[in-house]
Amino acid sequence: MAIAILMAVSLVTLTFLFHFTVLRWLSGGMSQIAMTAGTRILVIVITALAAHLVEVGLYAFAYALGDGALALGSFGGLAVVAPLDYLYFSIVSYTSLGLGDVFPSNHLRFITGVEALNGLLLIAWSGSFIYIAMGRLWPWRTCVEPAPNKRL
Repeated sequence: MAIAILMAVSLVTLTFLFHFTVLRWLSGGMSQIAMTAGTRILVIVITALAAHLVEVGLYAFAYALGDGALALGSFGGLAVVAPLDYLYFSIVSYTSLGLGDVFPSNHLRFITGVEALNGLLLIAWSGSFIYIAMGRLWPWRTCVEPAPNKRL
């Protein structure tokens, strides 16, 4: 159990630091690159998605390690034998979708629960970041008010 706790704490720390670094670059370092506001918003969204995929990949690697060399548990349901299977399970867990066609046993269940909580926080962090960026960069046009006492 100690190895599973250490892995979970390490993964949370690593993914939070990575996500922080990506969002820091998007808010500061990327400002040195000339682009339109619309393009900047697209880059922010695509980069945030890429960051999430990297974080999912870290958990997938941990599942493969825990299922194999560390023997922390195994997977039931559909067979998990290829790297893409671990990635699939990690995406389902990270997004808190939890389809149930693949399920962990033993100490891998703890890591899965932590990944779901971690993914929820990181997705919310990205969502709030994108919301703020849209508020600052999106070119909103004021709406035209109808003239008073005018029939439609």
